[in-house]
Amino acid sequence: MKKFLLLCLLPLQLLAQFSAKEVSNWQQQAQRINIIRDNWGVPHIYGKKDADCAFGVMYAQCEDNFHQLEESFISALGRAGEVYGEGRLQGDVSVALFECVTKAKADFANASSLIKGLCNSAAAGINYYLYKHPDATRRLLQYYEPWFFLLPGTDNPSAHGITGAEVRAYNSTLLPRAAGEGDDTGIEERENGSNTMAIAPSKSANGHSMLLINPHVNFFGGGQRYECHLISEQGLNVSGFAIFGNFYIWSGFNAYSGWAHTNSGVDFTDVYLERFDHPTDTAQYRYGNGYRTATVWQDTVRYKTATGIQSRVVTLRKTHHGPVVARRDSFLVTIRNVTGTQSSYIEQCWQMCRSKKLKQFTAAMNKRALGYPNTMYADKYGNTAYWHGNAVPRRSTLFDWREPVDGSDPATEWQGLHRLKEIAHVINPASGWIQNCNSTPYMAAGTVSSPKQNDYPVYMAYDKHIFRAVEAVRLLSGPEKISFAEFEKLVVSNHLPMMAGWLPQILQAYDSMAAASPALKEKLGAVADTLRRWNYRYTLTSQATSIAVMWYIQYDNWNRNQPRQTTGDDNATDLQGNQLPMPGAVAVELLSKSIDALVARFGTAFVSWGDINRLQRVEGSPERFDDNKPSWPVAAVPSPLGSLFAFGNGQARGQQKFYGTRGNTYTSIVEFGPRIQARSIMYFGQSANPASSHYLDQAPLYVEGKFKDAWFYKEDVEKHAERTYHPGE
Repeated sequence: MKKFLLLCLLPLQLLAQFSAKEVSNWQQQAQRINIIRDNWGVPHIYGKKDADCAFGVMYAQCEDNFHQLEESFISALGRAGEVYGEGRLQGDVSVALFECVTKAKADFANASSLIKGLCNSAAAGINYYLYKHPDATRRLLQYYEPWFFLLPGTDNPSAHGITGAEVRAYNSTLLPRAAGEGDDTGIEERENGSNTMAIAPSKSANGHSMLLINPHVNFFGGGQRYECHLISEQGLNVSGFAIFGNFYIWSGFNAYSGWAHTNSGVDFTDVYLERFDHPTDTAQYRYGNGYRTATVWQDTVRYKTATGIQSRVVTLRKTHHGPVVARRDSFLVTIRNVTGTQSSYIEQCWQMCRSKKLKQFTAAMNKRALGYPNTMYADKYGNTAYWHGNAVPRRSTLFDWREPVDGSDPATEWQGLHRLKEIAHVINPASGWIQNCNSTPYMAAGTVSSPKQNDYPVYMAYDKHIFRAVEAVRLLSGPEKISFAEFEKLVVSNHLPMMAGWLPQILQAYDSMAAASPALKEKLGAVADTLRRWNYRYTLTSQATSIAVMWYIQYDNWNRNQPRQTTGDDNATDLQGNQLPMPGAVAVELLSKSIDALVARFGTAFVSWGDINRLQRVEGSPERFDDNKPSWPVAAVPSPLGSLFAFGNGQARGQQKFYGTRGNTYTSIVEFGPRIQARSIMYFGQSANPASSHYLDQAPLYVEGKFKDAWFYKEDVEKHAERTYHPGE
């Protein structure tokens, strides 16, 4: 009886945190919102005002995956230690170091009425879900504040030559390194990227512009993509994806135009070496002919233990350049980021969502609040455009900004931002197409129509012409015009330019070595014959694909251990170009090791790729992948080989087979004719509830590189409606 009474009282205790006035306001707002779930479970949010869409999409995200939504905010707030223990404190300290919570609260206090209205409604959507679902498992957060949506991120100095060891050495002075922490490895890091393409009417079979949206990110954990469609009576009508925990469309399309982002090599952060060498005051650092005083403060991080919540006080510091993030010899390392406030970021995104013409979209881009992302654009009027980055600091060209610079030298200070027309870009190129695959803008529209490298400072684009871009350029450069159906196939091309360029050189080296080594010929002769017959295209039944991917893994591990002369001379540099980036003998040795790895793992060197490479949905840690549970064979391979359909399988976690952890997530193609035609796909399904019919319904299409219809017009949405309701019903 006592247990029964406690269970009955629990919902009332949870409900008590919400005031009657709040609940009444939420109920009234919910009645202004209709959510139509289509036959794939995708939510189409119809509201009176734009703010109603923010309410509705956050409510829908809670319905589909409240666990991940809460997880996103726990980490962003710097409170992961309270849930996971001491092992997550380093991330929480980073949030404190970058003053994310303080900045978010101040940003909200000074935000425009538009941003305040959107954030208030987004928070209300989550809180109303919790009010209506008092049994929802809450690990930490009981109430969501509107400023949560303005939490900025933290920065990593590694792109500027600072090593993980240098970061950890400094962190160890703040608090001991938590057990179980480690660096990400291998293929998984490489999959964080994206593909975008824009086709102009001159290249399109039916004379309509087309756009590809194709982010490559995590399948599990933070940063997941959420497909949705937002429509208000104030004129908003945009479909695409939001990043989980956000209420705005990050990449998508409306009835007139569309846009997509990729990660960029544009230099939008810089790292400074600061000399704290004052003889009497440890807070002062050298600047010019004198010293400046750093800001030093303390913050508290909390973490869960077996006996309850414990706390640690950390001492943090920042210079006028930014927070101290690492130590190098006698220097402290600071990092500066050009990205502005989250409110300005969201305002720019919201304006992009509403843009109907290139002029309006360019005006939105000119706010320059996004920082690093590249942006691809297409519209129904036949315009295509591409900008490499958005906010780019103007700097002296006397320094190599890929390396840390001297923080005491005033010549290293930024000199404002470049104007939008000054960054690398291309608008309506004569080629009729634009592509970016986390690659150089100087091949974005082919050899003739692309921006010219000599027209820009070197820090404007450090990107290489990687193999995904090689494949995109090859496909788009042909004389044929491209239909919408052909575009759907083109964006998942199975041709691998790395192997097409490098494998003949590896086999040539093998032939030379095998002529003098019977043992080598006996071991690799049949393998070489299999590779010679291969057409450099991945398939489920291909044994050559298995050998090629295993060779790439061996190569990647070898390459990471090679000495580097400069930061720019990184291993990504060796993932492009037609020339094999190693002696032939080394390549053959890696082929031999790849065969050893296949035999050790599968008992043979000749195993079909589909038997190795799998898609499986697990909840929680990827270590839960299980060879004995259902999974789908996937033909796609890791993106560095040039696979436009990116599928990163990471390293072994105790299973025999490889399981995808990153790569293609939300993928969409859009045609901007008199009537929008759009198709999209997600890697699993809309819902994270295993009992839902939309838990895995998209997976069979995804693994085959196919798409579903993405309904845009209300008559189509209603025709394919599975459920229509107000939030809370």
